[in-house]
Amino acid sequence: MMYYKIANELEEIESLDNVGEKEDVVILLTLEQWHEACRDKGIPTYYADFDNINFSKSEVYRDVIVGTFFIPKMGKDLKQGKFGYYIKDHRIYFIDSDNVVKPIIESIKEKREWKNPSVSHFLYDFLDILISGDLNYLEHFETNINEIEDRVLTGDLKNFNYFIVNMKRQLLVLSNYYDQLIEMGMVFEENEEDIFINGYKGLFRIFTNKVVRLNGKVDMLMEYTRHLRDLYQAQADIKQNRTMQTLTIITAVFSPLALIAGWYGMNFKFMPELTWKYGYLGVIFLSLSVVGFSFYLMRKYFK
Repeated sequence: MMYYKIANELEEIESLDNVGEKEDVVILLTLEQWHEACRDKGIPTYYADFDNINFSKSEVYRDVIVGTFFIPKMGKDLKQGKFGYYIKDHRIYFIDSDNVVKPIIESIKEKREWKNPSVSHFLYDFLDILISGDLNYLEHFETNINEIEDRVLTGDLKNFNYFIVNMKRQLLVLSNYYDQLIEMGMVFEENEEDIFINGYKGLFRIFTNKVVRLNGKVDMLMEYTRHLRDLYQAQADIKQNRTMQTLTIITAVFSPLALIAGWYGMNFKFMPELTWKYGYLGVIFLSLSVVGFSFYLMRKYFK
């Protein structure tokens, strides 16, 4: 269990022994420590159950805000994370067994200062750092889509359906995640139980607006993937048309040969070519002449 006092800077402290009830404190716990704290403090576990976290949410009870974060995996180097939080009486508890929260707290401790320190100012900075790398990830995602688009145009792309389905799934997960964060920001901004003070509304409105812009970026990328699918289908249709055109030309050129082969295959006895010693050569010459004349007509009239 770790304790941080919210002063002009975030200060790590060893315990709560010398901290007043009106002083703001951040407490970081594991899931096992949270269960123990619930037993010691009599915290009802029916609304503070963090054993199974599957989405991000924020719920308001009497004098309490409880919620969870379920952060989707973004890229190969960023792992999926989940944790819970419990805010009451100048205390904000983070219940985290995935080591997601501590790096963010350490970043706040090193880089952030407050003129009017409070739980709301800390929470805003926490949320801001949580989404700080998302725009770069989405821009990198857009670059990948551009590269796939170029490969579609050049025909140098295999397993297109795998790429496009995987992208759409990732974007759908991100869209749901940002929708949940937007709702969470609105809950913080409404502050029904007057848990936050010191200019909290403007802070959480800024956070909500940032997430709205991120969600708009995701919507744009989803539209881009739909355009990419249409482009791929158009390229496939063009390729198919070219194949059909080639087959049509081959059929048109060699159809006369099939007619000639059919005539001589009937072996009529009044066909002098059958007994002529140059009959085969004559038919071969005739066939080549027909093919050559067909190509001549094709090049002249069907450019």
